[in-house]
Amino acid sequence: MDSSPSLWKNSSFLKLWLAQMTASIGDHCYSFALLWYLLQATKSGTVLSLLAIPEMVAGLMFYLVGGVMADRYSPRMLMVGADVARILVAITVGILVYMGVEEFAFFLAAQFLLGLFSSLFQPARTVALKSVVPQEQLGRANAILDTTFRTIRIIAPMSIGLVASIMPLSTLFFVNAGSYLISVLFLYAIRISLTDQQQVSPTKMTPRQYARDIAAGLQELKQNRALFLILLFSNMGFLVWQVTYTVGFPFMAERMQQGNGSTLAVLLGFYGIGNLLGSLYMARSFYTRYLFVIMIGWVFQAVGFLLLTAGGTAHWIAFLGAAVAGIGGPLIGIPTVTAIQIKASSNSTGKIFAINMLLFTFFCTLSSSLGAIWMGKWPVEQLFLVSGLFLAVMSFAGFLIEKRKPTEQHQSSSA
Repeated sequence: MDSSPSLWKNSSFLKLWLAQMTASIGDHCYSFALLWYLLQATKSGTVLSLLAIPEMVAGLMFYLVGGVMADRYSPRMLMVGADVARILVAITVGILVYMGVEEFAFFLAAQFLLGLFSSLFQPARTVALKSVVPQEQLGRANAILDTTFRTIRIIAPMSIGLVASIMPLSTLFFVNAGSYLISVLFLYAIRISLTDQQQVSPTKMTPRQYARDIAAGLQELKQNRALFLILLFSNMGFLVWQVTYTVGFPFMAERMQQGNGSTLAVLLGFYGIGNLLGSLYMARSFYTRYLFVIMIGWVFQAVGFLLLTAGGTAHWIAFLGAAVAGIGGPLIGIPTVTAIQIKASSNSTGKIFAINMLLFTFFCTLSSSLGAIWMGKWPVEQLFLVSGLFLAVMSFAGFLIEKRKPTEQHQSSSA
């Protein structure tokens, strides 16, 4: 049954969608402006590569705290508070850029703060969506949010570049602050559901209570083997994906056109188009075998990477490979979030989502480290080949485990 009419008539979901859309546009303004400003100020690729580290560190430190708070307090007010804090950060960075400040430490501190507030916002959004959307529509709702994000990621850079050419660069940071303000207004207007009211904790949390809540989330994940496997296999592939995307794609573009930067933009554009196609498909599909869909997503990634091994000599194969790999992204991310919202208990949804993000950050950090000391030094064809084979083997193992699980459940029911 097509559930889109009732979903779009859900005023709480519509406001949450509008909040994400406006905030995503602002985020792209911020990222573009910061990268361009620091590039002009430092002329250093090392400086640009360091920008992601503070956000990763903040995620490792605060995701579990954010998960506990999302389960204990009103997720709506947590999202409002996180956006208000990000407004202040964006305004501060805009003022620094307007004044011509080039001290890199200030911008690293801003990135850390943005990572901290994102660590509070994302688990709260996952819990909030579970509160305002019926369970049978969660997969579709997650797909719509994902499609919106990926569409903006394709369209926004062109518009932002036009604005940046006619206005001071610092203006983009204030645009980001304005987008967060609009997001706050939409989020605050969301009707407080019964689930949201029940989650409000009447007392202040102590460090011991945080530790106890985190332990409870880990214990639930330990007992729920199916959900643990979903989290494990949805994130394990990032062990090779991160280095392949950040190192393999630029070097493949250089191999194709001898350093022409426009080739990299086109290559990443094809990957983004594949992402969008995958999201659109997921928005129209209904599924309950989450691990199976996730493994299909990694198969798309594997096939795309293997096609890219021939991209240096046949450019159209590289573009095709990037698009095929891109299709797999939504098939991995959307079922993972939906499985957490459906399979985790209401008291642990935020915490288990936070554990998922910790796994993601861990594998991405490990992948970046391997790229810096080992894999990043390989010939680009070898990097894509090994990454594709790794994902293929991992997918085969996942399919075997997923196939055995229904068999075990059937045998248990028969007994």
